[in-house]
Amino acid sequence: MPEKSSEKTVYVCTNRRFSLDSPSCAIRGSEKTLELLKQEMVKRELSYPIEKTICLGQCTFGPAIRVAPGGEFFLGAKPAKIDEIMDWLVNEMGKED
Repeated sequence: MPEKSSEKTVYVCTNRRFSLDSPSCAIRGSEKTLELLKQEMVKRELSYPIEKTICLGQCTFGPAIRVAPGGEFFLGAKPAKIDEIMDWLVNEMGKED
């Protein structure tokens, strides 16, 4: 399979709030999701840039991922959903600007 690249970037929220009454993406597993995404990108021979970010403003629904510029959010991006997330990312990254 040829290597694919894109001008878009995948952002994974790794915000960690320490208050029990405030949800956060990191508490819900986003750091593990980030590592699994990187591993799966290598496995699938894809070269989409992936970066962690402090907050995407969606921690209530997180873990949150966003393809930017112009992409939608993938919410509930837990490690158990890695195949679903990768399929979504391939679809999002393949969209024309």
